Amino acid sequence: MFTLIVLAYNEEKYIEKTIKESFNHFDEVIIVNDSSKDETLNKINKLELQDFNNLKIINNEKNIGAGKSFLNAIKEVDLNKTDYLIKIDGDNQFKIDDILKLKKVAKDNKIDFLKCDRFWEDGIEGNIPIIRFIGNAFASFLLKLSTSNWKLNDPLNGLFLISSKALRNFDLPKLFYRYGYPFFLSVYFSNLSIEDNLKIGQVKNTVTYRDEKSNLKAFTMLFKLLYFTLKTLVTKIKIKIKYSKLQMSGILDFLGLGSFLTFCYSLTRFIQIRYFDYYASQATWFLVTLIFFSISIGLIYVSQKIEYELKLSNFYNED
Repeated sequence: MFTLIVLAYNEEKYIEKTIKESFNHFDEVIIVNDSSKDETLNKINKLELQDFNNLKIINNEKNIGAGKSFLNAIKEVDLNKTDYLIKIDGDNQFKIDDILKLKKVAKDNKIDFLKCDRFWEDGIEGNIPIIRFIGNAFASFLLKLSTSNWKLNDPLNGLFLISSKALRNFDLPKLFYRYGYPFFLSVYFSNLSIEDNLKIGQVKNTVTYRDEKSNLKAFTMLFKLLYFTLKTLVTKIKIKIKYSKLQMSGILDFLGLGSFLTFCYSLTRFIQIRYFDYYASQATWFLVTLIFFSISIGLIYVSQKIEYELKLSNFYNED
């Protein structure tokens, strides 16, 4: 059984087409109107879906963001009856063929979390807002660093699938309630993939951009993602050291973090000496800075390599 979750905010132009293209491919559909200011809710209510019994409409009285709307939609799903949840947006950016591909790939390969990647040769139709492109590039690097899976990409893609098994067995962490929540999901499930035997995957999709302006507060979001990444890396060290297959990776991470902090201190001292006339040897502190930077990068690289090799066995990637 498959459940479709549709999130909508000010989508009066596209919500009707989005739902009509998708609903008859699913056993259950949940539509969340996040307090739209236009005619989105009226468009939803006027849809002629009388023959479809498993339709739920959630109307948020105030705008709470996509992440929180998604969590509220999950609460309406009977996880003992459905097998998979697929989440889309109400702007008709995602093609029905890609949505159906998620169903097939997840079912055939028993995948628990399946995300999409739009950054390939034919992945973008139209012009993506430049702020989103830059934000995704930085977020993709943080995703790779957080998960040690350097094949993962496009963590802000809004088309993804989660198995009911994963949702039953693991409590989702507090999500960034607005634009960045797919990043949190990607990191969360990827880091569970080894220890808890979850299978994750990534497939290509195509996204259509029209004449739209991005309301994304890029610096605010990226700052939160950076903070979350650093917090994740520290948490992962604790988990790795307890987990036999990743103990060596965890020890290397710990030593790498220590070396990186020493590098930061050495760099600060070198800048003080070089530009603020502190009395000490520039050459000595420059050499110390260079040594600890090289050590930290080397340790982190080896640790990432160990974790990456282990995760490949639980990772599906569409080539």
